[in-house]
Amino acid sequence: MVRNLSIVAVVLIGILSGLLIKDYMGMPSRNLVIFYTSNLRGQIKPFSGAIQDQQYRQIGGLAFIKGFIAETAKVFNFKPEEVLLLDTGDALFGTAEASLTMGDVPLRLMGKAGYDAMTIGNLEFEYGFDRLKYFISAGHVPMLSCNYRDVTAPVGDTFQPGLIIDKGGVKVGIIGLGHGELARNTREDNIVSLEITDFKTSVQKAAAQLKALGAEIIILLSHHPAVGNLDNPGEVFPDIDVIIGDLIGPGSVISGRPMVCQTAPGRGGGIGMVKISYVTGKWDIARGFQRIFTVDAEKITPDSELAAEISRIESKIDGLLDEVITTSTGVFNNSYSEESMVGKLIADCMKETAGTQIALTNSGGIKAPIGEGPVTLRHLYDLLPFENTLVAVELTGWQIENLIEEGLSGKTGFLQASGLNCTYSSSNPAGFRLIQIDVGDEPLEFNRTYSVAVNDFMYTNRHDWPEFSLGKNPQVRGLVREGLEAYLRKSNTIAPDIEPRFTDATGMDETLRIQALSYELATLSHPVEHDGTSNSEYSRLLAEVIRLETGADFAFIPAGLISRTREPLLNITPARITSDFSTAEGVKTLEINGSVLEKLAQAAVGSESAMAFSGLSLELLDNGNIKILPWGGNFDAANMYRIAVNEQFPDKVEHLYDLTDLPQVKVFNDIRRVFINGLRARNGQVELKRALY
Repeated sequence: MVRNLSIVAVVLIGILSGLLIKDYMGMPSRNLVIFYTSNLRGQIKPFSGAIQDQQYRQIGGLAFIKGFIAETAKVFNFKPEEVLLLDTGDALFGTAEASLTMGDVPLRLMGKAGYDAMTIGNLEFEYGFDRLKYFISAGHVPMLSCNYRDVTAPVGDTFQPGLIIDKGGVKVGIIGLGHGELARNTREDNIVSLEITDFKTSVQKAAAQLKALGAEIIILLSHHPAVGNLDNPGEVFPDIDVIIGDLIGPGSVISGRPMVCQTAPGRGGGIGMVKISYVTGKWDIARGFQRIFTVDAEKITPDSELAAEISRIESKIDGLLDEVITTSTGVFNNSYSEESMVGKLIADCMKETAGTQIALTNSGGIKAPIGEGPVTLRHLYDLLPFENTLVAVELTGWQIENLIEEGLSGKTGFLQASGLNCTYSSSNPAGFRLIQIDVGDEPLEFNRTYSVAVNDFMYTNRHDWPEFSLGKNPQVRGLVREGLEAYLRKSNTIAPDIEPRFTDATGMDETLRIQALSYELATLSHPVEHDGTSNSEYSRLLAEVIRLETGADFAFIPAGLISRTREPLLNITPARITSDFSTAEGVKTLEINGSVLEKLAQAAVGSESAMAFSGLSLELLDNGNIKILPWGGNFDAANMYRIAVNEQFPDKVEHLYDLTDLPQVKVFNDIRRVFINGLRARNGQVELKRALY
């Protein structure tokens, strides 16, 4: 494969629009050129992707990335000692080559491609914590993270926060920053030994250490989503010169320090380039420039040695991966935000494999469509790159309702389903879009138990789908991908199921949509009013239902979650609840000791907080203090208690006491639905005991 370097030179010069040429007219004596990639996802060879003119071409591939850097260096006379190659994480997982070798192939090839360092993304945890520690110790590419700590090892034994690399006599400091919300982005058992520290203080500490060691320029490699949302990163990170991170969109403004760089296109289809020059006695960050280039495999000469190595690897596994499993007679589309053909196929497979009545799967775990024609094992790895297991669990009808509502809200992606049909209205308020769910030919029953198949990522993700923590009798039924392979091998052909399982009634039947919001779900024994205080019957009723539904000892709920009502509450309808509640936040439980409980109870009757409570009564003493009277047992300040609160409760009371370090578990996603479902389960009959004496 021979390419003409002059062609590449012309293309590059045109793209750069003279910026590099202008800089090089003065020929500063020292330069630093940083190339970087983002979200490689185990992609070691070119793939079909769109370029700027929206035409599909072969792009990416590690040999072509290395070739692009070499050709660019020749065109603009970059010296090898001036060039850095970095990656922002999520590099070792996502392709068949990666999965079959447990991440070893992409890591080794990144080392041969010349990567100087990478940060640790959430996908680096997918093979398990022990495998991640192997990646770090292998040394093929330095893997950095300043905000991770292995609680089973001495400090500094596992994770390296940063390093200094000498580039042409320039001491360049590089800091890695890992994802801050791993509980939502990997399986629970992958991170049981991991402590995640505050990202701001972790970066500041690492930067100060590198600066003390003589770093002239400090680069932050980030996989933390919060970094891209900082209003003024220079104030947060005063010692950082360049930020290269994940989820940083185009249009980042270079204004002094730091220089914030746009995330490179994923899978190696694009590469970022940053150039900084040493001008008039200093490194001029403000005048540096950053650009994103397409790694066009049809115009770039690949590195021959690396290309040969990749070819040898591919030849070993192609025979296995190119085996035809079945043939598709149509296109199975993929979608994150709506029902998809491939999503239905996978859900059908999960339901049959697990032998359950229903199957639910998250759209975010499905990474590719299935096109018309032969379906190979390689397709299945592209489709389901995660090593997820299949879990069969028992859920009640109302728990299933909550899960489907969450999928319809758009917060966590659409839930693909098998075994049920849903009618909903997208124009109804989020959390109350369901009109009807049928399981087979029968309506879903609120209190009935159903068997449901899910993947283990959903089952263990208590933040996005907390209802699974209430499930009964979980059983593991093998890998989802292996089940799909066996399912597809049963037929010579497969065809997309065009019949919708989710029907949006918006614009079709307005009467049905309105009826869904006005349907009476429960009736209280007597009307309750809300005047905005903690002692109103409405706020106390809310607190009591939350306590009962979570099984907590006590509940504390700000009365302000309920809007002041004009009419007493008697009939429970979705329309009335959405009107009365000011928020749709979730519900948490916390473990606290009796001394903290005393402070909460004191605040509940104080002027600084209108807070409803349940599970205890308070006696107001003449000296202004209180006496706690639990509804069950005796109060002891030394005891531990489980309390139920709204999700934002710890932040709302932080001026009184800090609850952030206490054990917290998210139990429900929507406090309004917990309230409704609790009243439905009890036919509106909830006893309210006396609050104050």
